[in-house]
Amino acid sequence: MTEVYRFSESELLFFFLVLMRTSALVVSWPVFGVENVSASVKVLFGLVLAMTLFPVLNWSSFQYESLNQNLIGLTLREVGIGLTLGYLARFFFFAFRVAGEMMSQAMGLTSASVFNPALGGQVTATEHLYVALATLFYLGVNGHHILLTGLSKTFEWAPVAQMSFNVSQFTGVGHMVQEIVELGLRFSAPVVISILTVNLVLGVVGKTVPQINVLITSFPINILAGFALMIITMPLLLEQMGEFLQLSTTHVFNFIKAF
Repeated sequence: MTEVYRFSESELLFFFLVLMRTSALVVSWPVFGVENVSASVKVLFGLVLAMTLFPVLNWSSFQYESLNQNLIGLTLREVGIGLTLGYLARFFFFAFRVAGEMMSQAMGLTSASVFNPALGGQVTATEHLYVALATLFYLGVNGHHILLTGLSKTFEWAPVAQMSFNVSQFTGVGHMVQEIVELGLRFSAPVVISILTVNLVLGVVGKTVPQINVLITSFPINILAGFALMIITMPLLLEQMGEFLQLSTTHVFNFIKAF
């Protein structure tokens, strides 16, 4: 029984590298890696993940030789893989932040900001609503399970103690950012375009009937039209969330293969 606890020096170094990758992911991954989650919980969960994955990993003689050559570089590589996987997984929520910010600008709700401890800053009410819906959807479809499965797959795509680096996938990050901005604009387009149309109509009315104070009247009308269209387009948004989550997950895993 005591043989289980007798690890060699190489095995301890391998476990340390696995722990670096899992801990970096836990610190940066969405929903659970936010600032209001205790640091001790993150460290403990990263250790549990490393202890779970370490026994099922296979090591080659080439990996054993690499440990003695560049341990610092291997450690930085593992931290980079974990942080990259975690932060790229957050891209799913950035599209909804863009959509919420655009809607707030159009509806005139930018001054109604609240502090979001998960994001560590001030966000508008509409942005907070859309991020909350995206979070509930992410947890409802077990998006965190998909990410943990992807973490285990990264040890096949980017083995521990192997200083390989492929820059061919780096171009996909710019394409991914472009898709996020496009989706954010697409989600907010019905509200933004409708409010623009309402403001044009009010501008014509203001020129026709100068007695009407268009500036004061437009505020409640814009808010009413914005919320009405948000409620109408909400089912369409929920339908597109699944496709966007699958698309963003595919981009993230393809980029991880660059390591």
